[in-house]
Amino acid sequence: MNAQCQAVFLHTGYRTAGTWLWSCFRKLDNVTAYYEPLHEMLATIDTDKLASSTANSWRSGHPALEAPYFAEFAHLLGPQGRGIPGYDAVFSIDRLDGQTPEAAERLEAYVRGLMRSAHDQGRVPVLKFCRSLGRLQWFRATFPDAVHIVVEKNPISQWQSCWQLFAAHRNPHFVAVPFVVLALNRHVPLVQQTMAALGVVLPPPTGDAQAQTVEACLAVYKEHIAAITPLQAYRAFLAHWLLTLRDAATHAHAIFDCDLAGHSPAYIAGAEQWIGELTGLKPSFGSARREEAAERSVGFDAVEGLQVHLEALDFARTLAGSGSVDADALVLWTSKLAQATQVMAFGAAANWPQPQVSAGRATRMVDVALIDGVGIDEILLSELASTRAALAEVRSELARLHKSPLLRLIKRVRKLRASKLLRRVRRDGKLPTTGHPT
Repeated sequence: MNAQCQAVFLHTGYRTAGTWLWSCFRKLDNVTAYYEPLHEMLATIDTDKLASSTANSWRSGHPALEAPYFAEFAHLLGPQGRGIPGYDAVFSIDRLDGQTPEAAERLEAYVRGLMRSAHDQGRVPVLKFCRSLGRLQWFRATFPDAVHIVVEKNPISQWQSCWQLFAAHRNPHFVAVPFVVLALNRHVPLVQQTMAALGVVLPPPTGDAQAQTVEACLAVYKEHIAAITPLQAYRAFLAHWLLTLRDAATHAHAIFDCDLAGHSPAYIAGAEQWIGELTGLKPSFGSARREEAAERSVGFDAVEGLQVHLEALDFARTLAGSGSVDADALVLWTSKLAQATQVMAFGAAANWPQPQVSAGRATRMVDVALIDGVGIDEILLSELASTRAALAEVRSELARLHKSPLLRLIKRVRKLRASKLLRRVRRDGKLPTTGHPT
């Protein structure tokens, strides 16, 4: 696509390291990097709010940024210095029905306007979305002149970041957001099926559910999550995760795996190469940060989390078997859920080759085409050699665990733990609950 690339769209989930990836593009002189152009804040943003919205203004865990998040919007502020012309708050509502989104023509015109503004400056627009994954089919069809890259992470690592902000810093936003998206799409049959399969229960809607705004729903669900268990919140998070990634493997030009980026220099080198080929841009990803190996809280027991993953895998297989989703979606879901299960059992770094964990337990989907012609390090070599066998092993073991009595299930999960964690569990009789923010 390279020569004619008119834009790069980064379709990211919450807390997937998408801001880091976007910041790498932002450093390029020939790029205008727009941050979350669908964010509800843009309806009323003014000069003061724009200037104060920085990576240091909250416990973001984001890399240091040279300018505020929305600096690229400054020259686009409305005549009264407030709001972004063409933006509508309805854009901030992700849709999970696979249909043309509400106000589609206005949404296209707004995004085209951002692209045109960058082109007028002789630059390539890079737009980092955080509310677009449910509408990925529409974005790909409507903007065929853009390169569409999905940014992903395994669900437990992603959840840990969301949960840590709430548990340690009383920031409920990222735990509440999946509930909001599900609530605003509760009329969609696939959403109803997913919530039923994972045991997600939403409070009854108040007023006209179709007319509710993201901000109004956030206020409701920030209170709701304070009244439920972390495991109940994770069920909603996982339902949202499944639904928003269902089209990633079939409607994106590429998938950027931030789990791999934090561990494998060869993956980073390969990603720099294929992004260069797709976009003509040359960002450096050498600043990728390794996930902390220390145990981080998820808010619930690993056995409980494993059970939820089993339910999600069963449902995913049902969807693929019925033709409701593409088989590639099942491969992606299975790979990431297998990895997430290992993260719960071993910790953040456990599924990478190391003395405590066999290389055969590295489970992650790797597209060989992405690293063709690029050097392969120990991590990627292990990935490429063992992914299929490891996924089969995990599926088989999960199936056996699913049929086992609870006591046997607990013993099996404990057996998978690294020796240090196992000693701590035996000594204290509980999982560690401390962690570090992303």
